[in-house]
Amino acid sequence: MKKKLLALFVAIISVTAILAFAGCGNNGGNGESKNANVVLDVEKVAFTASNDYIALSTSTSVKNYLDALAENREIKYAANDGFITSFFNTSSKIISSTVNSYEGYDWAFYIDFTTIEGDDAIYATDYKTIEYGGKTLYSSSNGIAGTPCIDGHLYVFVYEYSNFSW
Repeated sequence: MKKKLLALFVAIISVTAILAFAGCGNNGGNGESKNANVVLDVEKVAFTASNDYIALSTSTSVKNYLDALAENREIKYAANDGFITSFFNTSSKIISSTVNSYEGYDWAFYIDFTTIEGDDAIYATDYKTIEYGGKTLYSSSNGIAGTPCIDGHLYVFVYEYSNFSW
């Protein structure tokens, strides 16, 4: 009889614990998974901005989105003067670049738009372009804090050789 009562007690505690912690995780408490589907590899970090991940507004920058990714432990990054210096995955360093390098490798920032309708700013140029995910991406003219993060747009950081110095 004692074994049956103990088993019943353990079962009740287990079910209570499962129900209590079912909503936990990196989801802001709404029961939905926050997965940004970020591509992380040695030479590339890419994501498509989504209102489903964070609420995007006209004042949301790429830095805000990267901060949300970092807060949700999707990535880690370091930046200096608005430019990426390092990306990490959640457990180890992926790769790093030297800030203000001369003829070295840096994280180049590419976006899939150059301007936004109704905005006079130029966010990217065709100074340098790449193809990624079936889209042409343009070299960003601004750092991560000065580039808007817009729902459905693609943002790619590529670790590449650059003979350009800041």
